[in-house]
Amino acid sequence: MRLQETINDDSADISLLEAISCLSLRANAAGLPGKLALGINRRILPGAQFERKLRHTLNAHYHNLLLQLPPMLQERFPRLYIHALKTFSLTLLLLRLLNLSEEQQTTIALAAFFHDIGKLEIDERLLDKPGEFTPQEFALIKGHPAAGANLLNRYTSLSDAAALVYHHHERWDGRGYPDGLAGEAIPLGARIIAIADAFDAMTSNRVYQSQRTPQEAFEELQRCAGTQFDPLLAQLFCAGKLIAARRTSIARSYPANH
Repeated sequence: MRLQETINDDSADISLLEAISCLSLRANAAGLPGKLALGINRRILPGAQFERKLRHTLNAHYHNLLLQLPPMLQERFPRLYIHALKTFSLTLLLLRLLNLSEEQQTTIALAAFFHDIGKLEIDERLLDKPGEFTPQEFALIKGHPAAGANLLNRYTSLSDAAALVYHHHERWDGRGYPDGLAGEAIPLGARIIAIADAFDAMTSNRVYQSQRTPQEAFEELQRCAGTQFDPLLAQLFCAGKLIAARRTSIARSYPANH
């Protein structure tokens, strides 16, 4: 398996850059923390070029791991595998817009794909339960970030990604889990993954919730900005509406057979 599929977002880049320019002004005017606005990448690579570059780096540095772990997830939980593909792809949208090092990009991208791998330790019947969880069942569900981090920590090269997997259900207001971190105490990569994860969950068919349109999902992200989600990251993600909406229909983004 190799990472070889790319999504061409180039046609939307002009409108995206215009939206980001307005976003920075709105963020500062609203008195929100300005650190992220200063970290926006003003020299955005074309979407396909950025994605090819990142996938090449992942294949070069993590080839053996990519041969082992994704097939295991695909075989056990095909639906979860598809969610991993789309969360990874949506995460690339924010990675391309932020001024991050190549190492940060690859770590966050890997964590995005593996964010739910801890659910391999949960009975699939529980994951697909249509009704509400009992407190005991919800406790099992809430254990999946720690279980995923433990699995990834078996591989020395994935220790940084494991930390992001561990924290991807923290909330900006401190009411998340497992550690109840708040604000910028939550690792940046975990904050990015939380948005991509939630957007795909909202726009997918789930037994426990009705599928929302991309527009409805954007509205929910905006409504929860500053409580559940990093407010500036949420605004930045929503600035890329056209691209993100396209990516909700991707079913084979990572990794792809050749």
